[in-house]
Amino acid sequence: MKKAFARMFACILAVCILLASCQSAPRTLAEYGNENPKDLQLLTVQNGGLVNESGETVVLHGVNLGNWMLMETWMSFVEEYTEDWGYYDTLEVLTERFGAEQTAALVAAYEENFITEADIAQIEKLGFNCVRVPFWYRNFMNEDGSWLTQNAADNPGFQRLDWLLETCAAHGIYVILDLHGAPGGQSMNHCTGKAGRNELYESEERMAQTVALWQAIAERYKDNKAVAAYDLLNEPQNNSGYTGEYAWEAESEEATRRTNEAYDTLYHAVREIDPNHVISFEGVWSTTVLPDPESRGYENLMYQLHLYDTERGMVRYRVNELKTAREDWGVAVLVGEYNNGEKESYAQRKYRRNDINRIKWTYKTFNAGEQWGIFNKDVERIDIRTASYEELLAFCENEVKTDSFTFNAEEMEIIA
Repeated sequence: MKKAFARMFACILAVCILLASCQSAPRTLAEYGNENPKDLQLLTVQNGGLVNESGETVVLHGVNLGNWMLMETWMSFVEEYTEDWGYYDTLEVLTERFGAEQTAALVAAYEENFITEADIAQIEKLGFNCVRVPFWYRNFMNEDGSWLTQNAADNPGFQRLDWLLETCAAHGIYVILDLHGAPGGQSMNHCTGKAGRNELYESEERMAQTVALWQAIAERYKDNKAVAAYDLLNEPQNNSGYTGEYAWEAESEEATRRTNEAYDTLYHAVREIDPNHVISFEGVWSTTVLPDPESRGYENLMYQLHLYDTERGMVRYRVNELKTAREDWGVAVLVGEYNNGEKESYAQRKYRRNDINRIKWTYKTFNAGEQWGIFNKDVERIDIRTASYEELLAFCENEVKTDSFTFNAEEMEIIA
């Protein structure tokens, strides 16, 4: 019996080795050549799925444009003074050193070169039909909530989004508009642009500024069919590891109550302007903190989680949460960010088999490790307190274009 088992085991092992040896190498960048349909139509939620105006089901498979309109220091070229150093802090240093006008020129040079038309074309070729674009209030507003310009057409934030939506539409790519950093911050986390605040829920002034921003966005894009959804608040109450007056524990009763009150305010503010586009609420780590939409009179909703779980059991658990929300509440569901490490292949099978809309974090990174970006580049970090203006401008003009980054073929093969 033991000999028979040993022979069977040896045969199975030999087959596994043979199959592994027969696997082809990951495709090179030049071998990707997807073409999307170019007739983007308004998406709505029907019976838990996204449906276009022709009645066809659309499953979003996309990539985040992280680090573009809101730089996150951990995956940037900026020297990390502390792990809580945010984009707000970077801009403060640059403005103090060079003034507002030259700082704006640096930001423009960085944004114009970090994501270009060639990138959007490449995203289409890779097989994606959606991008999620993280932005923050400072793309549009001063710190006091006043607009950078009185004319929206001249506003740098709207100019950037106008360009993105037009370019993506030409490549058959939908866009999720993601408020990654609300005025005052919607969490303590540095990804809002400044760590340690979370003031949105306590400040009527900050909430009014956020309402004004979302209503301006809705007014400008209410008829734009390339907009897949308005993602009202990125990772609200992502307060883990922080302390302070507003550092409520994520998923606690207090955090949940305050978040859902904010969602209610912002939902109705957007619906005053735009009754048609999908709106996304993020539970961040769990859908159980989100409300039953029928009980609140909400319509056309997509509920969202971010999955950074690297264990099969947790990936399966979170996917089942999304499926339950879809079945019980009729909402569409989205994994708005994911990086599942060694369990990426397993996670992808779960997403695909269950028609889960999913957006990879992220398109490109500096100094963050290969699996975080589809394109990655290691550079010597720059000390913005001492680097000259000329040095910083040259970097933004010459070193941030994707053709100088390394394509992560292995990761792309998994998520394609």
